[in-house]
Amino acid sequence: MRQLFALGAMVWLLAACNSTETTETGIEYKIHKTEEGARMVAKGDILTLNMLVNVENTDSLLFNSFAENKPFEIPADEPSLGSIFSLLKKGDSATFFINADTLYTKSFRQPLPPGITSSDRIRFQVSITDIYSQEEIEKKIELRNQEFRVTDSLAFEQFIGANQGMKTTESGLRYTVIKATKGKKVNAGNKVTVKYKGTFLDGRVFDQTKEGQPDFVFNVGQRKVIKGWDEGLQLMKEGETFRLLIPWNLAYGEFGSGPIPPYASLLFDVELVKVENK
Repeated sequence: MRQLFALGAMVWLLAACNSTETTETGIEYKIHKTEEGARMVAKGDILTLNMLVNVENTDSLLFNSFAENKPFEIPADEPSLGSIFSLLKKGDSATFFINADTLYTKSFRQPLPPGITSSDRIRFQVSITDIYSQEEIEKKIELRNQEFRVTDSLAFEQFIGANQGMKTTESGLRYTVIKATKGKKVNAGNKVTVKYKGTFLDGRVFDQTKEGQPDFVFNVGQRKVIKGWDEGLQLMKEGETFRLLIPWNLAYGEFGSGPIPPYASLLFDVELVKVENK
C-alpha cells in the first residue's frame, strides 16, 4: 500500500512540473483533474479535502491526510490559499506552491519553524472531495452533533445500568469512592497533585499519567480543568481514589477538545496524592 501511495505521489509530482500557471496573487499552480459541470468553489464555502504538504527543496513532509484517508474541512477564503481554491471544483486535484514566509505569516500567524527558511517554497498537493455552503455545513454539523448526543446518551445509560450505586451530585456528576481516607479535605484554591486515567465509556483510554513522568498538578476551583474535575476533587481527601463519571456538559461540552469528540461523557479514575493550601 505504501509503495502504491509513493508511486502515485511521484506521478502527481512529475505532472506538477509541467505547464504550471500563476494566480493574480503569485501562486504557481497546476490543475491535474477537473470535471466540466462540477460544483465550483464559491466565496464563503467550506471545503472538504485531502492534502499532502512538503517543503519543496528538501521534500520534508509537513502534513499528509491522504495516508489515513481522513479529509478535513477548511474555509474556501483561507488567507493564503483562497486565491487558488477559487479556481477549483468539486473532485478537482491540483498542485501549487506558496512562499513559506507568506504562508506562516498570513495563515498560521507564527514564526517559521526550525529547518524552514523564508525563501523556501511549500508544495501543496490537494484533492477536493466536497464543497458546502455555510448553511449546508451548519446542517451537517447539527446532524453530526445529534448523532453524538444520541450515542453518548445510550452509552451513559448503559454504563449506569452496569454500575449501580454511584453517588450523584446536584450538577449530575456521578462518583464512586474506590479508596477512602481521613486525609486533608480539598477546598477551592488548594494546589493538588493527582494521578489519573481518563477513558471513554467504552473503555478506550484517551489520557493518563504514567510511571516515570510527573504527576498532574493544578489549583482546584480556578477553571484550570473541566467543571467535573473542579467539583469532583472538592469531594475528595488526600490519599483517596475516586471514579468520576462526568457528563458531557461538565466535561468538554458541545465542541470537544483534541481526541474528545463533542457531547462525550468521560470516566476518570483519580488518585489524590497531595493537597497543599493556597
